[in-house]
Amino acid sequence: MESQIPQILKKVKSNRKYSSLVDEIVLDEIRKYLKKNPNETINKSMIKDIRKNLHKLYSTYSSKKNKRNKLLEELKNNPKNLNIIKQVLKTFVSANERIEDYEIIYKNIFNITCKPKSIIDLGCGLNPLSFPFMHLKYLDYYCYDIDEEDIKFLNEYFNIMKSKGLNGKAQILNVQDFEKISKLLPTVDIIFLWKIIDLIDIDNHKTSEELIKILMDKSKFLVASFATKTITRKPMNFPKRKWFELMLNRIGLSFETFSINNEIFYVIKEINNKDAQKIVNDFCNAPKKSKNSSMKKIKRIIMSQYMKMK
Repeated sequence: MESQIPQILKKVKSNRKYSSLVDEIVLDEIRKYLKKNPNETINKSMIKDIRKNLHKLYSTYSSKKNKRNKLLEELKNNPKNLNIIKQVLKTFVSANERIEDYEIIYKNIFNITCKPKSIIDLGCGLNPLSFPFMHLKYLDYYCYDIDEEDIKFLNEYFNIMKSKGLNGKAQILNVQDFEKISKLLPTVDIIFLWKIIDLIDIDNHKTSEELIKILMDKSKFLVASFATKTITRKPMNFPKRKWFELMLNRIGLSFETFSINNEIFYVIKEINNKDAQKIVNDFCNAPKKSKNSSMKKIKRIIMSQYMKMK
């Protein structure tokens, strides 16, 4: 079946929607599919299933790209024009959903983290265009995604915005390639992981746990987000991710949350002495009935610190 992989790749990318995805990303999905279905021959169902998986990873949050190149040319002559930037952001679904909320999103994040000098944005889409809403004088911005056209577009945008204090670099990277993430990513002040975890946690939550552990070695703060509405715009029954909160506590991380209309954000950091002292104080002042849950938190802190020392 290995000999047929180039043929499968060609068929998958023959659809215009997937033609700009780098071969490496598509090949990875093909091999995953063949591992689960080793005896299957090339057929329409196979190509459809592989494209479906690629759609989950990327196309769900993308949109039409025809307008943006013209808008980018306009931005070259007027890089301070927020209206042009908003028009570009509207060409990408997730960015469009945040347009009226970017100011408050960054205000809430930076109130917790302080203003950063460097950011990593994984699965960035067109989110880097929101830089003007951060109100930062200077920023090193490293962003990663899987679409070649998006990466090229972002690097052109960074060239325009260099004079405005944005030192950006966009590169191709599959967020599920943990080995490359460990080696490639620099150390920064904050890492963005927006609407990504639900896409990579297909079988279980071990994938996201491993990713978060890797990323916390690269930064003091990680900001993850989740959709609170379905693709059809219906409110989710459980917009908060309780499993995610329990996992963060278990591996020795604390978090604060805030929400906008259709997205919840988790600002994550390692539990420090101040956080630990607060939990102990809460335990000491808590009524007997609620002390069990507080004791569990204390045990998790002790265990997570012990595991780091090993």
